[in-house]
Amino acid sequence: MDENKEPPEREEVNVNDYVPGSALAAVDAKIAHIDALFKNLLKSAARALVSEMRGGLPPPEPSQDSLIPEATFEAISSHLKKCKNVIVLTGAGISTAAGIPDFRTPGSGLYDNVGDYIKRYNLSSAQQLFSYELFTHDPEPFYALARELKYPGESVCPTLAHYFIKLLSDKNVLLRNYTQNIDMLQSITGIPDEKVFEVHGSFRSGTCMSCKAKYDKEQVKSAVMSGKVPECDELVDGVKCCGVMKPDIVMFGEPLPQQYLCKISCDQEKCDLLIVMGTSLQVGPVNKIPNDIPRSTPRLLINMEEICTDEAAFSDFSAPLFFFNNPLNKTDVFMGGDLNESIKKLATQLGWWEELKALAGVDDTHFQ
Repeated sequence: MDENKEPPEREEVNVNDYVPGSALAAVDAKIAHIDALFKNLLKSAARALVSEMRGGLPPPEPSQDSLIPEATFEAISSHLKKCKNVIVLTGAGISTAAGIPDFRTPGSGLYDNVGDYIKRYNLSSAQQLFSYELFTHDPEPFYALARELKYPGESVCPTLAHYFIKLLSDKNVLLRNYTQNIDMLQSITGIPDEKVFEVHGSFRSGTCMSCKAKYDKEQVKSAVMSGKVPECDELVDGVKCCGVMKPDIVMFGEPLPQQYLCKISCDQEKCDLLIVMGTSLQVGPVNKIPNDIPRSTPRLLINMEEICTDEAAFSDFSAPLFFFNNPLNKTDVFMGGDLNESIKKLATQLGWWEELKALAGVDDTHFQ
């Protein structure tokens, strides 16, 4: 036998030449049926696991004791006109129209655009750039990104969503705006400080990590933009401190301000409408707010897309859950698509559009 002889080439087989089209269609249908059964099985298993994690309790059902007669845009708009204690929970999505990227949007979010920093500083993930642990060991990666972003909170203007919150304040119906954002845009609109709680802090000030001396934004910014890690120049026992200055923002791994739990526990009992805007509600404990307000309180989500509607993902009371697609829903209303267009629609329904345009300094051509 000739061991060097190459084996004959195998002829490619096209299954369509041997199996009738009807048979292939039947196989495809069977695969689709099995796939659907498998997905239903997974969902049932997930629901059983959720029930076990909740001590045998089933996922919550929509409250039938609602402050609005039905879960519709018209009903919740009419209710808003009568409200006195509106809580607005905002996330990065309300600032993207101002040119500030959010974290998680595929393609445009910060997490998808910091690959160079991950490689340069040998990081394990994009989120590590914003972690307190990394900052305490090496603040340079964080400040390098802040430098590229021209230091957050600079040279940007509030969006229509920010001015809508200001309008709620002007009409004396805003109880509190709990914002996860650190860009300070709500302050630029003129919303009173006592009406805003910056859950994750802001860049308006900084603190020395060694001696706790306080610095204003410009002192921290000038060092950052000059290419340096800002250092404290406070004298401690006659010697320059030289500790690292940290913006007064809450990084991953840091606790929230002590006042947060006290403030939200008082506010949530008064809340007669919750408006959630521009957030995926993936970060706790802020994502508990929709669940902690009274069950009868209407909840309006203004977002690019629906979130938190899967009962199987509701493993405990810390995870938010909306009931948009539940036939028994009487509290939850969703407005999808472009956020500022949704704000325009809501303001028009309320009869507030002309006031909002004047407040924001825009006209109808801004939306054409």
